[in-house]
Amino acid sequence: MRTTWINACLSKVLTTTLVVFVLPVLFSNTANAYTPEQQRYLDAKKALDTRQMSRYQQLRAQLDDYPLTVYLDYHIKIDEILNMPGTRASEAIEAFNTMPLYNSARYRYLMKAGSQSRWQDFLAVSPNSPNDMRLQCYHLRAQLATGNKKAAYKGADKLWLHGYSRPKECDPLFTQWAKDGYRTQELIWGRMLLSFNAGQSSLLSYLSNKITKHRDDAQLLLAVYKDPNTLRHTKRFRSSQPIVADIVDAGLRKLAKKDLKQAIKLYVKYDKANRFNDTQGKQLNHYLVRRALINQDDNLKSHIDSSLVSLASDELFEMRMRWAIRQQDFVTLNTYLPLLSEQAMANSRWQYWQAKMNSDQQQSENQLSSLAQQRDFYGFNAAKQIKKPLSLNDDNLVSNPKLREKLFDDAGLARVVELRALDKFLDSRSEWIYLMRRHDGPMTAEYGLYALEQGWYDLSVESSIQGQQWNALNLRFPKAADAEFARASQKYKVDINEIRAISRRESAFNHYATSGVGARGLMQLMPATAKQTAKKNNIRFNDVQDLYKPQVNVMLGSAYYAELLKQFDNNRVLATAAYNAGPGSVRRWLKVSNGSLDAMSFIETIPFTETREYVQAVLSYRMIYQHQDNPNASMFTDKEWNYVY
Repeated sequence: MRTTWINACLSKVLTTTLVVFVLPVLFSNTANAYTPEQQRYLDAKKALDTRQMSRYQQLRAQLDDYPLTVYLDYHIKIDEILNMPGTRASEAIEAFNTMPLYNSARYRYLMKAGSQSRWQDFLAVSPNSPNDMRLQCYHLRAQLATGNKKAAYKGADKLWLHGYSRPKECDPLFTQWAKDGYRTQELIWGRMLLSFNAGQSSLLSYLSNKITKHRDDAQLLLAVYKDPNTLRHTKRFRSSQPIVADIVDAGLRKLAKKDLKQAIKLYVKYDKANRFNDTQGKQLNHYLVRRALINQDDNLKSHIDSSLVSLASDELFEMRMRWAIRQQDFVTLNTYLPLLSEQAMANSRWQYWQAKMNSDQQQSENQLSSLAQQRDFYGFNAAKQIKKPLSLNDDNLVSNPKLREKLFDDAGLARVVELRALDKFLDSRSEWIYLMRRHDGPMTAEYGLYALEQGWYDLSVESSIQGQQWNALNLRFPKAADAEFARASQKYKVDINEIRAISRRESAFNHYATSGVGARGLMQLMPATAKQTAKKNNIRFNDVQDLYKPQVNVMLGSAYYAELLKQFDNNRVLATAAYNAGPGSVRRWLKVSNGSLDAMSFIETIPFTETREYVQAVLSYRMIYQHQDNPNASMFTDKEWNYVY
């Protein structure tokens, strides 16, 4: 039966057009959509979930060759595995090592072993320190319990020295570590500084009660925490002891969040009094200058410019140059461009501005010509300026028949096929990532092409990332959800390549994508925005789960984007920025620039890094899509290019 199943899958590979038409039916999730094996698997899963074990065993006996049976076996075996001795458990868990289930089984075993103080078992499964913080605590407790006190307490030092509270699983370790005399006064002081900078007042107060050697200094630190402007009384902090420099350093950082001018003024005083060593002084000034550059306060410009060369930071140079671009201060821009490191100067962003600032026309054109060979926002604009075609640098990736024959040698692909058919998209993505990590670049590319043929566009993009196939444009920029985008484009009179480019940037075509702040689906809509847009445009929208449906999400996202275009007079630069940061933010930025910037300068000086890169990416992605139908398309309309922002 196993051979039969693989042959069936290989048949799918060889007749990809058939699969493309079959898959949408499978995704419909109707009772008639499933094959007998798929239905049997779902019935077995249901029987297992409802503890109908006789029914489950009957169904399981008929699924020996079905790819997803391993998921059933996992749920049956996991409780037994959790109670096994460590060596046996390690072997049992290893059976899932090619699947996402492996990490789940391992984590569950270690948490249970740790909570039950089964230290030998814990170390048998995890001889090295895990990544999870709670498991790290258990690991160190296991080391301590098995006689490796030196390693346990060395780890405890590092874990304890942190500005925030640690998980309760660490408490027994820290208690014994402190009891044995390893919690030194220096460590307590170090953690007080960390908790000060993290704004953890309760932890700071708790630690101050543990200080014996520096009790007066601890009280002084608490006083500065309550009122950092206390630092204006410089005589109270005139001691040359390093611990006092620590207090001043922490206090000035806190003061800078409320009164940056005062913090810089006091920093200069303390620096002249040699309160800091060279490293501490430089790090503190870097912090203050960075905040000053974020605020772009002209009153602080003198201190910034007098500090930047000695700080020698590409990050600060770039922030200063963006400020200069916003003020159209090209003298300052030309001052700092040559100070960038070779690595920073290799970035197309600063190559573009170097070419733009070059007064020698021939040299400038040569620089733009070189830049135009790159496939990015600046390369595309350089090509436009010198009237050269875009350089897409496409590898034109095609299938390798020898590699294609090997696709199903890895059982992971069979699992992905079935999970997609059963609408288990999140599980299929996890399986796909594990599958990609097991193979080299050429093989991941072949898997990506297969995904593309099946209409698994999110997985084709993922293959290009995992295999670093940056020039495989067919994998990276597929025409996903084409019918949905076509309908929305026609209904709301928005360019299909614009909304497709937004979706590519927002979700990489993963229609189950969910951001940390709650944006959902292909075009990453917030529920409140979706609800409001649906009401305005009479689009059926029942609840947030609808945002995971491409036909709903794309329609809502396109309607919202059309609203933004209307608000900003069809200016796609502004509408794209508003899609990411909100229309209110864009209006504030326009008020600041007050009609003094060209398109490139405005985009370059968008204050939010995320939005700046978002706008550049969406405009570039649109060009890549548009180029397939119209190689002469321009990134900006004449109106957008000539508009003063």
